Amino acid sequence: MAFSCFYKTRKTQAIRLSVIPEKKYKTWLQDQDALLVNYLTSLTFEAIAGNYVKIADQNGHFIQVVLIVSADDMWMLGDISKKLPAGDYILDDPYECADSEDVYLGFGLGCYQFSHYKSKKPAKRMKLYLPKVYSHVEKTLRAIYLTRDMINTPAEDMGPAEIAHQAQKLAQTFSASFSEITGQTLKQRYPGVYTVGRASTRAPRVVKIHWGDKSNPHIVLVGKGVAFDTGGLDIKPSSGMLLMHKDMGGAAHVLGLARLIMDRQLPVYLTVVIPTVDNAISGDAYRPSDIITMANGSTVEISNTDAEGRVIMADVLYEASNLSPDLLIDFATLTGAARVAVGTEIAAFFCNNQKLAKLIEQSSETTQDPVWRMPLYQPYKKLLKSDAADMKNCALGAYAGSITAALFLETFIEKNTNWLHFDMMGWNVQEMPGRPKGGEAMGVRAVFDMLAKKYLE
Repeated sequence: MAFSCFYKTRKTQAIRLSVIPEKKYKTWLQDQDALLVNYLTSLTFEAIAGNYVKIADQNGHFIQVVLIVSADDMWMLGDISKKLPAGDYILDDPYECADSEDVYLGFGLGCYQFSHYKSKKPAKRMKLYLPKVYSHVEKTLRAIYLTRDMINTPAEDMGPAEIAHQAQKLAQTFSASFSEITGQTLKQRYPGVYTVGRASTRAPRVVKIHWGDKSNPHIVLVGKGVAFDTGGLDIKPSSGMLLMHKDMGGAAHVLGLARLIMDRQLPVYLTVVIPTVDNAISGDAYRPSDIITMANGSTVEISNTDAEGRVIMADVLYEASNLSPDLLIDFATLTGAARVAVGTEIAAFFCNNQKLAKLIEQSSETTQDPVWRMPLYQPYKKLLKSDAADMKNCALGAYAGSITAALFLETFIEKNTNWLHFDMMGWNVQEMPGRPKGGEAMGVRAVFDMLAKKYLE
């Protein structure tokens, strides 16, 4: 994957991108030559974050941009590539407010374009000089771009087989092992995955990657891979299906995170597991009131076929926790209730370990990758009570939907397993600096920061 947003060899003719904090503008202006001061004054230029002005020399050649920013904001350059003409730029940072890996990352994330289906080639954009000291930026971009690309791809071209293919390609890139189990062979080992996916002409599967030295701490990543969610027989309205190609966002997240872990050579033994299905409708679709005997021997009554994500993840999480990993992390676009609770820009998370929860909160703040802890409130398990089976897959009331979904998953986790569960949107509903509308990696950078601090430092 090439990054046209950066160049790595300094160029003497590069256009200076002068980054000036709002509160420093007057001080900066006092140090400029009279010609520039007069020019900016004549424009009545306002030093408000986000405002910029292009400056030419006496011969009319474009030589500089003055950009006003808010200090300590990694997104200060997040949308500048859409505003400035194509060319080679170099950062001019007199107050050292932008000289950080995060700011270059914010710029690179803002350069992302999903143009695979466009017949017209996107226009060229500006390039920024990337100092060698920030070479890790490109590794992070590869991971986030992979996640975004997978989520943005329509379900027709990102079904269970294609998700498996993405995992296989990633495994080949980093000399990891790859395996998958498909169709009828899932029935005994992963009955939840098989039952949800059996109605589709595209066979369900469980995909696995293993990488690293087995003597290192074992990290297991699990990602929900519902390639498209009709809701099953409890069918969604048409408006509710418009974004359901993003319901494999959990799979995209764990592949992006796995890429970053392998690319940065974290000293861990990594296992990635993706249950992937179409939640389709046919004569073989599973039904409300059906009872599934899960891999751990417990029985689950299906109270809603649109609560399928937790069903396909349950057997996989049970198996993963029985591996006694150092850390088990799952990502899923699991509930609309989590969006009601924290909105679309924050990833809700649940955790059964206080120390681990605090570490991820600290990393979230460090990386400006927002997450918010939700409670595993045990008394709400009563909402999953079934008269006919051990439990229901979904509470019937309108309240605490993300909590009951997490509690459902928790019942399949072996005790003493350090578990972190993300319930996120995986989609930017509106354009923001560095975060184009569309598929988005949420919590990936925060988790990697936590893992790097835990295993690299």
